Amino acid sequence: MEKHIQSLMALVAITFFVACTSENSETVENESNTKLMTFTATQDRGEAGTKAALASDCKTINWEQDDKISVLYGTANQEFTLTGGAGTSSATFQGSAATADSYTAVYPYCSSAKLESEGTVSGITLPATQTATRNGFDKSAALMIAKSNNTSLSFLNAVGYVKVMPKFDCSQIILSAADETAVLAGTGKLSLNSEDSPTLDFTSSTNKSYSIKLTGTISSDNAYYIAVPAITLNAGWSISFTTTSDSKIYTRKGSNPITFTRNKVINLGEFDLTATYWELEKNGKVPAEKQIDMGLIITENGTDYKVIFAQSNLTATGLAVNDYDYGDYFAWGATEPWYKSLSPSTVWKDNKTGGYTQDNCPSYQNGYYDDLGILLINYDAAQQILGGDWQMPTKEIWEALNSSDYSWEFITPNSINGYLVKSISTSQTVFLPAAGYFDNETIVYSNQIGYYWSSTSNYYENAFNLKLDNSTHAFTTEWRYFGHSIRPVRLIKIE
Repeated sequence: MEKHIQSLMALVAITFFVACTSENSETVENESNTKLMTFTATQDRGEAGTKAALASDCKTINWEQDDKISVLYGTANQEFTLTGGAGTSSATFQGSAATADSYTAVYPYCSSAKLESEGTVSGITLPATQTATRNGFDKSAALMIAKSNNTSLSFLNAVGYVKVMPKFDCSQIILSAADETAVLAGTGKLSLNSEDSPTLDFTSSTNKSYSIKLTGTISSDNAYYIAVPAITLNAGWSISFTTTSDSKIYTRKGSNPITFTRNKVINLGEFDLTATYWELEKNGKVPAEKQIDMGLIITENGTDYKVIFAQSNLTATGLAVNDYDYGDYFAWGATEPWYKSLSPSTVWKDNKTGGYTQDNCPSYQNGYYDDLGILLINYDAAQQILGGDWQMPTKEIWEALNSSDYSWEFITPNSINGYLVKSISTSQTVFLPAAGYFDNETIVYSNQIGYYWSSTSNYYENAFNLKLDNSTHAFTTEWRYFGHSIRPVRLIKIE
């Protein structure tokens, strides 16, 4: 790792700054009398690397055609746009400003920037969510500051960079501090109170973040840079990668302190799924390897979500060990089975004598579902047992699964019948065993028919469920007191 970091630092040092503030204690001559002005802007006194765009050699940082800066003096915050020098480390910016004794400038331009005093700008944001840029970084995070008594600006970087190269496609990467004492992002002050030491101060920030998320298209075998403040994470760090193919989260943790330095890059190296250092992250009680992406997208309240299925059926304490295990039986709206044990004989809980009966089923009462007929979360067995963002599937989710291929299968070693459902888009599969159902004190149709609750009521004394047998899979309604199987799902918001 040290060799990678040293070689990278020798090749490139990157730094970003988000500009935003304006108020100045300096005297301005006729502040309202603005005129067209041109500022010349360089970076870190000609040292290798800063700003926002890596050149094709991935070693040099240059200005870009659409770059803009804030020029601040007195109470003014003027927008200046690049007019020359694109593709080089020295550029000219043009805009309107008044003659002043001194100017403070920040990159990139920010309309809410406010000059607190000479060289100190408030309202500066280092974003907690940054856009992934192949072999580069998010320009909005490339914070820089300059101070001058003329029209020559020498910008200094306020941030450093963390470089990563995943060997697999990702939907997001999250860098986190191991505790909540090291702030990685937020809105605060950017200062240049000594000639070579720009600093970020998030002390009074109301939107502090102890992690930074990189989102967008993150492709295998490309380098990506995360802009970070110049701080030390004394308690260690973690970095997690969410795979594009199946939405599994792979996390690597470092227990040793790590120091981020402005204008420098720390290379965390390459990350391969075959490595042994990964910690597969759980969601609630469900480990990543038991979360299956069937390629389903549903829309709720105008927002699109990806649906992730649990690999096996719900039990009173979590998930069944195998996908062909029946799991436990739940009445609709019940968050636990009504029996103490099933084998060698059924033993009922004290308040559920008689088993799965209408008298034992409180979900006939009002208040168990919302105005859309969806079971409230307090009565959702998957949520209450698994935690995280797990839930029972709605009727719409089961209907969306109809786009997959269903085949009635006979699974060994336990000779279990059920439907093997294969996604057309991801080729992933889930197996839904035919567990039968509980009616009163008896399990009926075991290994012949499967009944899987949805969280959707039909506003009477029934609820929708998916029914499976050797000839069909269809949606029916059943009495809520019946004991059915539950296959949990979770929804991931599509950014």
